[in-house]
Amino acid sequence: MYEVLDYKGNPKSYIHMKVMESLVESRLALEMLKRGLLTNASSKAFISIKAFISALIVKDFDKIIQNKPEKEKEWYERIGYSAPTTGLIGISYDLEKLGYNVSLVVRIALSLHSFSYNGFDPNLVNYKDKEEVEKDIKNVVQFVIDNAKKYFNDFWNEELEKELENLVNASKE
Repeated sequence: MYEVLDYKGNPKSYIHMKVMESLVESRLALEMLKRGLLTNASSKAFISIKAFISALIVKDFDKIIQNKPEKEKEWYERIGYSAPTTGLIGISYDLEKLGYNVSLVVRIALSLHSFSYNGFDPNLVNYKDKEEVEKDIKNVVQFVIDNAKKYFNDFWNEELEKELENLVNASKE
């Protein structure tokens, strides 16, 4: 069964599903990494952070747009809530103002996103070897492990707890 995600109509459900997506994608990143599928693992790590950031935006939507000019408010309502790739750096600055320490992980995720498309092409990515990519994937996963429950405590439930446990266990393998 597929659920339509409506951030305006049911923000709590939207946040729950995006946090769940972040946890699952992080676990999949680790599984792909274990199999040696570096570009796939990089893509999953990026998707995990994108979902995490989207959940944060919706959670604090009113605070984010509070003092924004009308054009930026409209952008957040139209597409910004979904954490589009081209807006992630600016979004991370907005979230930092609210006390979320996300700028570094967003930049790491964007580097992984580029790597997932371009591999080790020295003209297009900043990674020189597999170890650097692996370390960034693990850093992204660790960020999710460390912050999912902390940032979304008001939305936390048994289902999310179980998925977090699955992720923690996968990170220890």
